[in-house]
Amino acid sequence: MKLARPFALLAFVSFVAIGCSESSSGPENLPEGPTLADLVGSWTASSHTFTNTANSSESFDVVANGGETRTTVLVGGGHRTWFELGDFMDEWDAQLSISGNTLTSTPAEATRETRVWTFTLVGNTLTLTDSTSEWDFTLSEAAGVPATEVVVFVKQ
Repeated sequence: MKLARPFALLAFVSFVAIGCSESSSGPENLPEGPTLADLVGSWTASSHTFTNTANSSESFDVVANGGETRTTVLVGGGHRTWFELGDFMDEWDAQLSISGNTLTSTPAEATRETRVWTFTLVGNTLTLTDSTSEWDFTLSEAAGVPATEVVVFVKQ
């Protein structure tokens, strides 16, 4: 009987240790970040701002200036984006992929560049940031200057 108690205690400690290692509260079981499935649906930009890298006081918000940016994400990460500003309209198809907090958009057309964004998804708000973008702040079809682009999408 004297040996039974230590073995019972050892068995209990082992059971508790095994149970704890399978707990969902440990750091090894933290939920992963957003997935492509979380992005499925239609999104409209509430702001789409370019800020001049060399002069942060110079910025342009497409939405505040009457433009529109929309995207629809399909199951599996295919997506179509629409951009309109004044008389300029463009749309394109691409494939999304996610790695950590990086969202990559690989266009279907070889003439377009792959875009890489850092992103956050909080509820129905998706914020994309690209610090390697360019924008023509003169809106005169001049060459773009280095800019940080931030698009805040709201799920519809």
